[in-house]
Amino acid sequence: MRRIGLSMILGLCLLLLLTAPSAAQWKKVDLVVNSYGGAWEQFMRKVIVPEFEKRYPWIEIKLDVGLAKSWLANLRASGVKNPPYDVMMTNEIWANIERGEGFFDPIPLSKAPYLKEVYDHLRNPDDNGVLGVISPIGLAYRPDLLKEMGKSPPTSWKDLWDPAYEGKRGLYTITNSAGMMFVLLASQIWGESQYDLDAGFEAIKKLKPFKMVDFSGSMEIVLTRGEVVLGVLDRPAVTRLKRQGVNLAFAYPKEGVYMFEQDFNLLKGSKVKDAACAYINWIVSPESQILWTKKFYTVPANQNVEIPKDLKDEILLTGERINEILKWDWSWINARRDGVIERWNKEIVAD
Repeated sequence: MRRIGLSMILGLCLLLLLTAPSAAQWKKVDLVVNSYGGAWEQFMRKVIVPEFEKRYPWIEIKLDVGLAKSWLANLRASGVKNPPYDVMMTNEIWANIERGEGFFDPIPLSKAPYLKEVYDHLRNPDDNGVLGVISPIGLAYRPDLLKEMGKSPPTSWKDLWDPAYEGKRGLYTITNSAGMMFVLLASQIWGESQYDLDAGFEAIKKLKPFKMVDFSGSMEIVLTRGEVVLGVLDRPAVTRLKRQGVNLAFAYPKEGVYMFEQDFNLLKGSKVKDAACAYINWIVSPESQILWTKKFYTVPANQNVEIPKDLKDEILLTGERINEILKWDWSWINARRDGVIERWNKEIVAD
C-alpha cells in the first residue's frame, strides 16, 4: 500500500510538472497607468508600483509621466477604442471631459471589491471612476502674523473678505483647478448657488488686490515668506510645512472645503481590463490608502483605514466629516470653461 501510495504521489507530481507552463510560457501583462512627476513619480516607482506587483506578479506596470492636458491630448489622438492607457488618474475637472467623450467604463464591483469600502461621497455615479486620493483645500494662515494684526483665526470663507487682509490674501489663477473651484465657491457663498457666476465674480473683485499664484508650491512660498497672511491651500501641504518648522495653520471653513482629488478611471478600450480593475482595487484598498496618507497626508478614501496616532490631529475629515468636502457640477462648468477664463482675465487680471 505504501508503494502504491508513493507511486500515485510521484505520478501526480510528474503530471503537474509536465502540464505546468514553462518559464517561457508565462507572459506578463503590461498595464499602462499615468503619474505626475517629481515626488509623486518617485513614490509611485518606489512604493505603489512595487507593492502592487508583489500582489500581482503577472502584471507589470508601465508609467506614463506627464500632466492632465497631455493625457487628454493623447487620448483624443488615439481614440476611444485604442487608448494609450489602461487606467487614467486625473483631477475630476479633466476626468469629466474624458468621461463625457466616452473614454471610460464603469468599474465592476466584482473586479474591484474594495470600492464597497470607499465613502459613498467619493464614488462616482455607477462607479464610473472613483476619487482615490483626497487633499482637502481650505484656508491656510500665519498665526504669528494674525496675532500681530490683532485678528482671530478664520472660521469662514467670508473671513477672506475682511478688509484687514487687503494685499495680504493669496488665491490661485483661473488655469489652476483650485482657481476655477474658488469661482464656484464664491458664487455659492455670495450668490444663490455655484451656478451664480455673476455673484461670484463680483465678490472676487472685492478681494483685489491679492497675490495670485499658478500652483500650490508658489502658494507655499508666499505664505512661508509672509507675503501672504491668509491664503487658499490644501491641508496636506500645511501639514508638511508645519513638520518642516514653518509657522502655519489650517482652518476648515464652516461652509465646507473643496479638494484636490485624483479620480481613477477604467479605460473603455483597454485590452487588459482585469489587470486595470486589479490596480484600481489596490489603489482604494486599506493597505494602499494608508501608504498615501503616511507619505502625502491625504484623507483616506477607504472607510476602514485607521489614521496613525501622530496624524490624528492633522487628518480630520474622516467618518461623517467626509461630507464637508464640497463637490461641483463639472459638466456644467466645463461647458463654460473658456468663457469663465476669458472673464477672469478681463475682470480680475486686467483691471
